[in-house]
Amino acid sequence: MVILFVFLNLNLNLLINKEILLWILALVEAVMSLITAMVYKRDKTLAKKGLWRIKEKTLLILPWLMGGIGGFLGIYAMRHKTHHWYFPLNNMLALIVQASLFISLAILL
Repeated sequence: MVILFVFLNLNLNLLINKEILLWILALVEAVMSLITAMVYKRDKTLAKKGLWRIKEKTLLILPWLMGGIGGFLGIYAMRHKTHHWYFPLNNMLALIVQASLFISLAILL
């Protein structure tokens, strides 16, 4: 999200074209989603072994840092944190906000 705000503060006339911005945004989403999914997987592995786990706060924040797809997949593909109602809700809201942002930028630029 920080990268996105930096781009929004730039003068949009200086951008070569909107496709570059959308590709960069898609790349950031893909990388952060991969990181988020890996963190969810790591937490699941630690839980199975009974070891010290990753903080819930971290797992809740990662989807909002452009990792919405990875968080959604981390919950449903790995069946991790599905018993806590706020995890699916948090990830779904983050995914909706990120998709809305991407679609809005695609239309406005």
